Amino acid sequence: MIAAGKVAFLGPDAAVLLLTLGLLLLYMELNRPGWIVPGALGLLLALFAGASLLRLQLSLAAAALLATAVALLLLDLLRPTPVLVAAAATLALVLGFARLVLGPPPRQVHAATAIACGLLLGGTTAVLTRIARRARANKALD
Repeated sequence: MIAAGKVAFLGPDAAVLLLTLGLLLLYMELNRPGWIVPGALGLLLALFAGASLLRLQLSLAAAALLATAVALLLLDLLRPTPVLVAAAATLALVLGFARLVLGPPPRQVHAATAIACGLLLGGTTAVLTRIARRARANKALD
């Protein structure tokens, strides 16, 4: 943890892990609405992780990679796309997380953290978007 004044902020690895956990809890709330606690906790964790990351020097190129990953995953949600699109989005997430924080190596996101969080978020999002698209198509048939 990094102390700034009276508020403690997380290091880059912990912030990326908390962001991933927060987003997964938000996915849980979107998948099973009405539980409230996972969504509220996920939002709290994601906001705290975002605030911690914004206190660090971030790479604009890594932010562009993360935005590209989000755009590809949204495209995967809206249109039937090959699995290669989801794989490219996952790769962009991993590379974006790995290069997110500028600075000397101890202040950067470790490769293992970037790979784990990128694969978890990219894979989970790809699977959930394909399930949602299939459910929407089946609902249109009824």
